[in-house]
Amino acid sequence: MMKRFAALSALAAAAAGLASPAALAGAFAPYVDMTLWPTPQIDKLGVNQGIQQFTLAFVVAKGGCAPSWGGVLAIPGSGSDQQLSAIRNGINNFRGKGGEVMVSFGGANGTPLQQACTTNASLQAAYQTVLDTYNLSRIDFDIEGGAQTDTAANNRNFAVVAALQKNYKAKGKTLHVSLTLPAMPFGLTQDGQRVLASALANGVALDTVNIMAMDYGQSNPNMGAAAKQAAQALYSQIDAAYKAHGQTLTDAQLWQKVGVTPMAGLNDTQPETFTVDNAKDLYGMANSNRFGLLSMWSISRDKSCPNNGHYVDAQCSGIVQTPYAFSNVFKGFKDHWGSGVTQDPNYGGGDNGNGGGPVNGQPWSSGQVYNTGNTVTYSGATWKAQWWTQGDVPGQASVWQQQGGGLQQWSATAAYSAKDCALYQGKKYCAKWWTQGNLPTSGDPWALSN
Repeated sequence: MMKRFAALSALAAAAAGLASPAALAGAFAPYVDMTLWPTPQIDKLGVNQGIQQFTLAFVVAKGGCAPSWGGVLAIPGSGSDQQLSAIRNGINNFRGKGGEVMVSFGGANGTPLQQACTTNASLQAAYQTVLDTYNLSRIDFDIEGGAQTDTAANNRNFAVVAALQKNYKAKGKTLHVSLTLPAMPFGLTQDGQRVLASALANGVALDTVNIMAMDYGQSNPNMGAAAKQAAQALYSQIDAAYKAHGQTLTDAQLWQKVGVTPMAGLNDTQPETFTVDNAKDLYGMANSNRFGLLSMWSISRDKSCPNNGHYVDAQCSGIVQTPYAFSNVFKGFKDHWGSGVTQDPNYGGGDNGNGGGPVNGQPWSSGQVYNTGNTVTYSGATWKAQWWTQGDVPGQASVWQQQGGGLQQWSATAAYSAKDCALYQGKKYCAKWWTQGNLPTSGDPWALSN
């Protein structure tokens, strides 16, 4: 009788998309905002810090039913686009080092694909493009704001996701799916619970239900205690949701479905602040109960702001902390989706260490983005960017400052008096009288000089 019960339990677990008890483990997969510039170099981040996997955010629609990073970078896009190349190279290099990634669709900004793509076929094609481009086996759906209440779009979304999982299974593979939803200290909102019910009703096998333990809008709660309270409430909500769809999960299986994502440091809703001590408190609960997932928003924020600034920013936490203090707490979750990353603080990254940014001293390119301090060569001279620029020609725009001595390149913003000379397109020109903004090749007031 016990053997029969165990066999039935195993079958039920498989049908629900669950791991066997022996395989239960927790993963730390912090979010990475892939729309930042320079593009976060995930292989360098992962190997330097010993982080096993990342959640890459966010894929949304661009120009209709077409996938893109942040509504800007079309997927798959041009092979010559440096940001897209940096993303592809980062993923490939990270996998080469034993890491793995999950791509997140949706988020707070832009139009989710399930709303932009109005048919199942078009939505499935959009998702398949992303899956194929990055050879994915793990995806996340961050559904928040108005997207939560779009019942038709959510049903379409989960019907398509279930179909994709079925296709993967037919090929002997698994498409792992995480569902990320806003939460309050009491757990999922009513809208979030309806989204979860839609996923289960459409037959999606969920690895985790991941709550955003942030921006509650309440009066300065203890963010560690609030996150723990929300996780406990989520456990009960997952239990009820699965029972409503005819599945009873064990205690261990329910905790494996629980995922929690706090916002490191200052939250958007002030004065909410998630501290390193809060992270330790949450990790203690997660570790003892074996949560399936810990994440955070975001890896780029896991450091203090310049001069220990106290503000909300995409690339720092707004609190005083040591670099990667939050990651060092959460990476106690040892599960790894890849073959396993070996930490190496000296690894320089496989993309020239620049995350898709320009390499100083290379020839100027009209399509490259340059930040303050980047240097290029153009018309035989070296130029230094004074601020962000793209497409501005060195010698013809004030953003570029020529470096070194000797005859200076002609500048459209410089004033020249009679007999002043300048280089233009590799040739020397001298002014006949005062001039500003006139191309040396236009004739008067310039004359070609030997």
